Amino acid sequence: MKRTNTCPKCGSSDVIADAKAIDRAHYNAVTELSVGTFRKPEALLLKGQLTSTLSAWVCADCGYVEFYADSPMSIKTET
Repeated sequence: MKRTNTCPKCGSSDVIADAKAIDRAHYNAVTELSVGTFRKPEALLLKGQLTSTLSAWVCADCGYVEFYADSPMSIKTET
């Protein structure tokens, strides 16, 4: 949806781009939704968490949502 500006579910081109995904986690605090990976997932401590906030592309007709990492390279781990 991000590249084509077309909903893959219903085919609509009425797409709301780059909406912020919001989480109301602790004590009703508003924070941006994020995704994360770890450099050393097997470690007990100091796993080296890497994170990126998420943005959403939303179909205004059917409500289908796709999430995209704002900084995908920031969560890439060395393999």
